[in-house]
Parts: sequence; C-alpha cells; structure tokens
Amino acid sequence: MSVRARAPDFSLRLVCAGARWNRETVLADDHDEKNDKKRSRANASGATRRDILAGSALAAGAAGAMGAASPSAGDERDTFAGRIGPTLDQSEPDYATRPTAPEGSPNIVLIVVDDVGFSDLGCYGGEIPTPAIDALAAQGVRYTNFRTTGVCSATRASLHTGLNPHRAGIGWLTFFDGGYPGYRGDLAPDATTLAESLEASGYVAYHSGKWHINAADTTNSTGPVENWPLQRGFTRAYWFQGHSTDYFRPSQFYDGNERIDVDAPDYYVTDDITERAIAFLRDHVAQRPDAPFFLSLAHPAAHSPLHAPAEDIARHRGRYDVGWDEIRTQRLARQKELGLMSPDIALAPLNRGVEAWSDLSRDDQRLYARYMEVYAAVMERLDASVANLTEALRSLGLEENTMVVLLSDNGGSPDGGIRGTPNLFAGRNGGVTNARALEMLDEIGGPDTYPMYPMGWATASNTPYRLYKHTTHLGGVADPLIVRWPRGVEARDELRSQYVHVCDLMPTLLACAGAEPLATRDGAPTRPIEGLDFSASLTNADAASARTSQHYELNGLRAYYEDGWRIVSSGRFGEPDERWELFDVRVDPNETNDLAAEHPELVEQLDQRWLDAAHRYDVFPIDTRSLFLKSFTAFLEGRLRPDWTLFPPVDLVPEETAPRLIGRDFDATIELAPLQANDEGALFVFGSAFMGLGLYAQNGQLVFERAALPTFDRRAMALPVGAARLEIRHRHTQRPWRGVTTIAADGAVIAELQYERLLFGAPAQGLQIGRNTAVPLNPALETPFAFTGDITRVDIHVDASPYTEAEIA
Repeated sequence: MSVRARAPDFSLRLVCAGARWNRETVLADDHDEKNDKKRSRANASGATRRDILAGSALAAGAAGAMGAASPSAGDERDTFAGRIGPTLDQSEPDYATRPTAPEGSPNIVLIVVDDVGFSDLGCYGGEIPTPAIDALAAQGVRYTNFRTTGVCSATRASLHTGLNPHRAGIGWLTFFDGGYPGYRGDLAPDATTLAESLEASGYVAYHSGKWHINAADTTNSTGPVENWPLQRGFTRAYWFQGHSTDYFRPSQFYDGNERIDVDAPDYYVTDDITERAIAFLRDHVAQRPDAPFFLSLAHPAAHSPLHAPAEDIARHRGRYDVGWDEIRTQRLARQKELGLMSPDIALAPLNRGVEAWSDLSRDDQRLYARYMEVYAAVMERLDASVANLTEALRSLGLEENTMVVLLSDNGGSPDGGIRGTPNLFAGRNGGVTNARALEMLDEIGGPDTYPMYPMGWATASNTPYRLYKHTTHLGGVADPLIVRWPRGVEARDELRSQYVHVCDLMPTLLACAGAEPLATRDGAPTRPIEGLDFSASLTNADAASARTSQHYELNGLRAYYEDGWRIVSSGRFGEPDERWELFDVRVDPNETNDLAAEHPELVEQLDQRWLDAAHRYDVFPIDTRSLFLKSFTAFLEGRLRPDWTLFPPVDLVPEETAPRLIGRDFDATIELAPLQANDEGALFVFGSAFMGLGLYAQNGQLVFERAALPTFDRRAMALPVGAARLEIRHRHTQRPWRGVTTIAADGAVIAELQYERLLFGAPAQGLQIGRNTAVPLNPALETPFAFTGDITRVDIHVDASPYTEAEIA
C-alpha cells in the first residue's frame, strides 16, 4: 500500500527541519503589521551634526537610534518582523541589525594626561614647548574653570561614568576595598561607562594606556575581569592598571585580557601607547569606516617616575637654573597675556615647606634644576605623541569630524617631597641624600632611576593656585581642558570661563554624539548620570554655566563651590584644627584672601550644602587617617592570603596580588633539580632595583639581595652544589626595620643574615620565579636573567598579622 505525501497543516503546531511553526506566522494581517514595524525601524534616523548643539531634534534622533538598538529580553520570535514559511521562497527574511549612530556623529578622541599642572602647557602659560597641544587649543576652545577630583582614580571614575567619584565607587584610589559604597576602589556595577553607552549607539571604542579604575587585586592573569576595559565597553584595549608604570621597562601591560611582556629596543611608553592607538584607528578605517569611533588615550605622563630619553633631557639643560620662583613669575605673566588670569592677580606665597630658590645652596639648585629638566622632557615627548596622533587623524581623513578632548586628571604632584628624589621608593628606606643624588645627576631620568621632582616645581606646575594633587585646594583640582572639533565647533583659540566638573564630560560627549546613557546594565537599572551637559558653551562663549555648584572630598579634605564662592577645609575632617576657609574665586582664583571671618553666615550655608551633598553622593564615612597611613592599609589590615604554591613556569604575579614579602615574616621553599656548579640566574625575585629582594645564582655563588636604589645589600655564599631544596626564612626582631634572614640548603643552614635596616613598603614590580624580566633586582644584572636549572615547586607562607599605627609611624 502506497502512502501519499501530504502538505503540512499550518493550523497545527509542527516541527519541520528543526523550526517551530504555527498558524500565526503566516497570517497576512500579522505579516503586514510586522513589516510596518520593520519599515518604521529601518527609517529611524538622527539629526545632522551641523544642528547637533542647537536643535531639539537631536534627542529624538538619539532616541530613535537607541530604540532600534535595544535588545528584547524575550524570545527572538517575539520581535521577528519577517515571515517564516516552509521554504525560503515562501518566507521573508528579517535581517539582524547593529546599532547605528546618527548620521554625522563625530569621532571622539579623549586624551587624558597625568599629574600635569594647570600651567604646564604652553597654551596655559607654561614655557615647556608643547606646540601640538597648543595647536589643539588654537583650533578650538580652552576652559579656565575646569575641575577634577584631585587624584587620578577618582577623576577617571567620574570621567568614564558621569557620576561623582564616590557614587562611581572610587572616592580615592584602587589599592583596596574600603568596605563602604563610596570607597570600593572598583567601578560600581550599576555605573555605566561612556564607552558602553557609545557602543550601544553604534560607536566602536578603543582604549590605550592607563586604566586605574578596577580594583588593584583583580589585575592579574586570572582576574576577575568585570571592570577591565574590554568588559566596560571597549572593543580593543592596550593598557595597564596601576597609578604609574616604568616608562622604559613596564612589567604589567595587558593586550585585551592577556598580560604581555614588553621587550623592545629603545622602548618608551608614551610612544608605545600612542602608536598602538594609531594602529587601532588604521584598522578601524580599513574595517569599520561606516561607524564612528571613541578612542580613549590615557598617558602616564607626567606621573612619576619622571623618565625621558637622554637626548630629550639634554635639550632642556640650563632652562631651569633660574629656579621655581622665576618660573612661577613668568608663567603668571603669560597667563595674564593669554587672558587666563586678570591683570591684578598676584602670586600666592610659596606652599608650606618650599624654600625660596635664592635661599638654596648652589648644589641644591643644580640638583633641583635637573629634576625639572627631566619633567620638561617628559612633557615635550608627550606633546610629540599628540602631534603624531593628530597627523594620523589628518592623513586618515578623520580630522574634520573628530572631536579631540584633552585634560589632566589632577594638579601637579608633591610626591617627591621637599627635596625630590632619584628613587621615589627610597623615601621610607633610608632615603637618598642630596649629596648622593648629585653623584647620580646625569643618570636622573634614565632607566636606572625612579625620580620625582621637588614640591617647589609642583608649586610652579600649579601656578597660580595653592597646594597640589591629593588636596581640594585649587592646586589639586584646577586643570587644563581643551576641546577641538572643526566640523562642530567653529570657535578658534577662544577661552571658556564656564564652571565644569569632570563628571560633566560624559553627558556632554554623549550629547555631541547623539547618544544617551544606557538605562540598564546586565539587566539591572543603572545609576542616573549626575554630570551636566555643557555643550552649549562649546559654541557660545556667553552660555550660562550648566553647573553652579559642586562638592569635593579627598583624603578627609573638603571643599564646596557655589556661584563663585568656595569654601575649602584647612585640615582633615574632624581634626581639632579643621576649619573652613572662604574665597570669592571670581576675584581671588588662587585662594589667597580668606573671607570666612567676614561672612560666617555664608560659610554656614555652604557647609550645610556640603553636608547635604556628602550624604547624597556616598561621601560618608570619611577616612580621616593621614594619606601616609592610608597608603599602608595593606599592612594595617590582616586581610592577606598567607599561603602560596607555585609550579614553574608561571607568569609574573603582579605586585597588587603577589605575596607581601617586604615588611612581613615569611618562609619560602624552592624545590629544584640538584644545583649544578655552573647554574646561573634568578631563582626568586620580588620587586626590582627600586625596591625589592631576591635570591639568585651567579659566578658559583648563591646571592640574597635587598635593593632600594642607590643602596644594594648583597649577601653572597657558596653555591650549594647538589642541593635540591632551598629555604628562605625571614623573621623580624623589631618590625619593620630589624630582622634575620636564614638561608638553608636541603635543611642545613648555609647563611644567617642580620639586618639593622630592612625595607618597608610595596614594590613596583611583582613576584617572578626562575627569571627577572623588566626592571632587574640590580642594574648590573642582565634581563631576563633566566635560571639555567629546573625549578619544580615554590611554597611561600607569609605572616598576615596586622601592623599597628605605632609600628608604621
């Protein structure tokens, strides 16, 4: 008996070739309705860029674009706008679409420089040659009342999220989780980033350089990675996490989510991250020319260490022999000529502890001038990188519709102290006398130093303002902001006096892009943007300030601005001598005339405004410890992993997650193939020549070394040939400075090393087993100084008992 094939009955639910069909999929009225939706969606469009800052059509265009891009939480069949039949010729496709930016949306290049003071750029009054950055200002606008948070992580968190820094989760730095919402040291999960919002609107986002807004202990080869650049909206990223990096031999760079070793002749980090950024743009033009891009280029310059090629430093020789008093005077005069400051503004007195240049010895003047020569060389090389980037934009045909924004993250830094230093890590480890630093004069700024300039030069960097980074006086939070956008902003070489906070940049850039901040992230609502759109001021010098008030808190220091008046605390919150100072910054921008006694009612009013904002924006509880004690939180707390087992070969364990071997009792056991008489190389290295310790084999000897350049404590013993187990046992006899280190081979003690001056602090390079890459433990050692034998296992136990404040003081 034969069976005749029968056509499918579409009135029933059937499964055919893996697809589920039902009668509703072919109803004509449903088909027409869905096609109407499809046509409506396809026709959604945005406003042109010529109208972007003027018309209300922009919001509608952005909403249309965002609506087209919004994914559905339900089954795809709920949003499918085609027609599914039994065969292709009886069906109509509904092709997947990607988000599309409104027509004419600008490319955005966001350049963030680090620890660059208000007056360091030529276009802000500085004498350092910065022609490329000055050209950006000449082709656009400069803001004179732009404010940041006073420290890098908090500023970057605010910049990328449009939130006040504590609301973004980073009220200070990323060293540790403070245990409270405003001090996680990690981006809040419900804070959406500029890159995420732009990507959802059709942009492609790239990041090159410093990141520093994820928790320090998540930056390692295993993460967690939820706040790394690729997980925060960037398609490609070439980056490092920490507050700084070695410019010549960085140890912790990531390409996407993978740590990489950077090893190239004549390497210099400013050049490298700029070249990678340009490579991103070349690939973008080749492969996604239909989409606008967002490039975040975050330079470590001019953060410590002040590193520069020797030929760059040589060009500035003698320029700073006149001293910081004269440089401050010259800078203020140029600021007046440029219209940045009114003619009647006088220099504030030198910051506390800074001596007049004429009171210094000739030797001190020689040394201090060298530090500033290096700083100028760092800045000049930074400017050259900006020139390379802007030339790339021109050659790629991107210049006209690319919005370039350049800003610094905080004021010039006082981290070098009164005298400056050729090794910033030596300060707590015996320091470096000026006489010893003079012996190193020609080396300062080179790869075997980790220098930082004195506070006198930081005072000059922040001309005309008082104080520095880490404070809420204007020397800490007043910074350059330059915007150039040839197609969208016709203004050339113009100043803008509107009050702008760093959190205002995100909504402003989104407005210029025709985009909106994401309303949800990972299925949950996002925190509403707190920044204010100041784009009207880009094209209108007389536009009203979008922002008229702003609160500040950093390290227990506070400030509040409202309508030209500014209160700023003279000490840390809750200290007996803390009081409010009051300034009318419209006529006294450098905060020299305290009016608090004359206007107590205004001080009280602004104080209440600050308290209201602090409660609203997660500022409480304020950490009232000194900056010094906060920096040693890892020692004051016992939240350390005590036990480690490593099976080489293993990647470098970054300093933020490595076992803390400096300032702690520890035991380290190294199991290896029996030592041979000719074995050479690093067995165990923590840190670097700037601060570190390690065990290595060299020239028939086993060497245990502690380093804090220029001091090296090298203890050598005969290489225990045939030994298969080496042990390092360190015990403090008086924390943190005195102790005994015992070295044993196969259980037999071969050395007992007494120390009257141990190291203390956190190094700039992590733990390495069987090699010593990047910066070596001693400049005399060649990298990678790989061990020629075979290490099979390393076990480490660290005493995690917390320090007391008395021990650290």
